[in-house]
Order: sequence, then structure tokens, then C-alpha cells
Amino acid sequence: MQRKIVQHGSSSLTITLPVKWVEKYNLKKGDEVTVEEDGPMLQVSTGQEILVPKKVISLQDYGVFTKNNLSHLYQLGYDDIEIEFENHTQLEELQSRIPECIGFEIIDQKKNKVYIKSIATTLESEFDTLLRKSFLITNEMAHELMHALETHEYRTLKEIRNLESLNNKFTDVCIRILNKKGYKVQKRTMQMYEVIKNIERIADEFKYICDVLIESSKNVDTEMVQNFRDAVDYYLSFYQLFYTYDATRMKKIYLHHRQFLEKFDTDLQKSKGSTASVLHHLMNIIEKTYEGYGAYCALIL
Repeated sequence: MQRKIVQHGSSSLTITLPVKWVEKYNLKKGDEVTVEEDGPMLQVSTGQEILVPKKVISLQDYGVFTKNNLSHLYQLGYDDIEIEFENHTQLEELQSRIPECIGFEIIDQKKNKVYIKSIATTLESEFDTLLRKSFLITNEMAHELMHALETHEYRTLKEIRNLESLNNKFTDVCIRILNKKGYKVQKRTMQMYEVIKNIERIADEFKYICDVLIESSKNVDTEMVQNFRDAVDYYLSFYQLFYTYDATRMKKIYLHHRQFLEKFDTDLQKSKGSTASVLHHLMNIIEKTYEGYGAYCALIL
């Protein structure tokens, strides 16, 4: 967009700020913005969060509104939500999701309405810490599930499975920050979003493997343990790369992607039942890790 330079006094030159940008970040007279010089370019930025209006939801109008939809509103950055529900079952479902939305609380409740508000402000400076926690919880799921398979200690599977809900807490709040403030490198917000979503999806796959093993109650054979170890090592290579760049590891992730998928697919053709289900989820772990790796490659360009 073009802006004309206006002279004020004998030595001051000014330009106007775009109205849509000002309204988006709720800026007003007296607020401060940061101006950074980069050669012929000037970058104007603000620490303000994107202004998100109150959201009013009628379950009757939406047809189906579940606890997952509440998580979507949380991720989108809403701080003030009013939901009109039809029955107590719908209310209970919404209430069950509140603890997973960091900072959300039910502040009031009427006969058929519930009022939800964010009572905590997540600072942009906390994003990196929350992102690492998302990784570390997924890492813990991988290590603990690997140990359970190697030792046949399946009694721990339910505990491992429950870590996925904790992972959701941190990935959700990371996405919420991106939607409200963007990434610290604004033009890389979309790539960071993809990294986070794939961390969450990988944790889902570990949860699904727990479900399969709990239901089957069968010991996993040596070949499957090795396949699982390969998938875990592949994911952990991405985690290590994300925090410590290494060209050799970059190449390894790229080359091993197709190799592992082909091997798992070959094994899948010969398998059935729970073994086939686990292989399917291992292939998803490889694929989601590779997608996260792709987003990371774009992130660092």
C-alpha cells in the first residue's frame, strides 16, 4: 500500500497507519509502536494482541457443537464466549473441556447459558517454553511406549495414553498465541502453525497405538518392536533438528522418510488385526514427522 509523507513543522515527516491494521490490534492515540530500520525498509510492529470480539454461540443454530468446537474457539483467540445450550449433557461436555484450555474459566451460568472468559493473559515470551513442553510431552509418550513394548509392561499404557490430553493443552495454547499475536517472525506464522499441528497429530498416533494394544492384550513381536523403534528415532531426529540445526540430520530425515514408509507398507501387506493397526499408525508418525520437517525447512529459509 502507498502512503504520502506529510511534513509537520520544519523537520518532522509523518505517514498515516492503515486503519484496518490499527483496528485489528486495537491501537489508539498514545500507544507505542516499534519502528525498525532495514535498509530502504521500515518495519512498524506492535506488542498488542489481535482484537477478537465476543463470540455468541447457540447450539440450536449450529446443529452440532462439541467440546472440540470449544477448543477451536480457544485456539482462534476468543477471550469472551457465551454459549446457549439445550440440555445438561451438552453443558457437561463443554465443562469437561474447560480444564484443557489454559486460562479459560466459566464465570457465570444461567438456566440455558454458560459464560466463559479467559482470566489469564499468555505472554508472547512464553511461546517458546510452551512449544518445548509440547515436544517434551510427545517425547515422553514415545519413550514410555517404547519401554512398555520392550518389557511387555502393558499396565502403563493407560497412563501413557493420558499424556495426549496434556499435549493438547500446550499445543492448543501455542496455536492460540499464533492466532492472537502471530509468530515472532510474522511471515513464518503459517509454517510454525504446521509444526505445532504435526506435534499434536504425532501424539494422537501414540495414543491410538496405546488403544490398539490395550484392546488386543497381545505381546508385540521383535520385528514390530524394531519398527516402532525406527519410527520413534525418526520423530526424535526431527525434535533434535528443531532445536539444534544439523545438515547431516536434515539429510537423514529426508532420505529415511520414503525408506521407512516402503518397509512399513511391505510389512502391512503381510499383517492383520492389531499388528496391521499398529503399522498403520507408525506410518502416520513417519508421515506427520516429515510434514513437520517440511514446515521447519520453510521456517528457517
